Amino acid sequence: MRGRLAIIAGAAVAAAVLCCGAGTGVVTGVLLWGDDVYERIARVRADTVALGEAGRDGNLEFRVHDVQCGVVQVGDPFINQTAVGQFCLVQLTVSNVGSRPATFADALQRAYGPDGSRFAADSGAGILANPEQQVFLNEINPGNRVAGVVVYDIPPEGRIAELELHETERSTGLRVTL
Repeated sequence: MRGRLAIIAGAAVAAAVLCCGAGTGVVTGVLLWGDDVYERIARVRADTVALGEAGRDGNLEFRVHDVQCGVVQVGDPFINQTAVGQFCLVQLTVSNVGSRPATFADALQRAYGPDGSRFAADSGAGILANPEQQVFLNEINPGNRVAGVVVYDIPPEGRIAELELHETERSTGLRVTL
């Protein structure tokens, strides 16, 4: 009976290794080099454009028009939010160049400082910075384009050197150098 259990267990392990072979390399990389190894690999493979140039990730085409840092507060006199450090407002347009609806989520967009520090978008401040539009909450149909502002709350002395824009959480992303 023990022999059969050993054979079954061995077969299960072999099947898992065969089925998950591609993931084994990622797991090994994470164990050896840290949990951000996948992110570093993905950033190296992403397409890169400059400020004002159009670039694509999946079905979405992005164009960053301007980045304004040093903003203390967003919103209006009645409803507003003050930055912990400083707000950086990233003005962009997002076009759906694919053949199916796609959703742009500000939470998937990353900003990086000159030293590689990663900053997340501040969705609450983003809602206040885009009072007239539901840019980040609605699907964008094929052929449509929306414009809006993604907001980052970064340290007072910080600056954004690069953006990484994504259609989905797992897409390669588009790098925008500033």
